[in-house]
Amino acid sequence: MHPALADHLNPGCIDLAERLMSCHTEHKWAKFFGKCNALSEALNKCLGQEFEVRRKKQLVEARARQARVQAMWAEAKADDEEHRAFERERERQSSSSE
Repeated sequence: MHPALADHLNPGCIDLAERLMSCHTEHKWAKFFGKCNALSEALNKCLGQEFEVRRKKQLVEARARQARVQAMWAEAKADDEEHRAFERERERQSSSSE
């Protein structure tokens, strides 16, 4: 059986889902002998395609987020190195002035 389909997550498959539900309603006993299998397989294929579309979109978004995080870490590391250089220079100046 298919999970409850959300209109906003599966807009391309709503028609197939409705047709499958009406087939199940109209053929209460014949559905057990394969009357609605073609619709069920079409719905499975449609849901699989929509899943792949969402997965690819999420992958692109995740890679963009990861790139932003890596850039922030690189910036923080550069700031850290700059701070260490500043501290070393300050220590060198204070030790040479004594």
